[in-house]
Amino acid sequence: MSVVKTDPDTLLTALYVFLDDHVIGRRRIGRPPLLSDAELLCLAIAQVLLGFPRERHWIRYARKHLRHLFPYIPAFRSSASM
Repeated sequence: MSVVKTDPDTLLTALYVFLDDHVIGRRRIGRPPLLSDAELLCLAIAQVLLGFPRERHWIRYARKHLRHLFPYIPAFRSSASM
């Protein structure tokens, strides 16, 4: 019997590839964004799947643990400070 071990890196890589290949349309003309649409959507889905209800906590976790997968993760900005 084989045991399937899941880790966030494998899950997020597979999710990103699926989103990039099947969900996200062609890239627009112009300067490439720091964070692609597929990366942004992947991070949003991962936030839900990994159970982070607060954006501030998710951004802190992602910046600490997922930088090797997503080189640019924006800093959290509170709308109250704008």
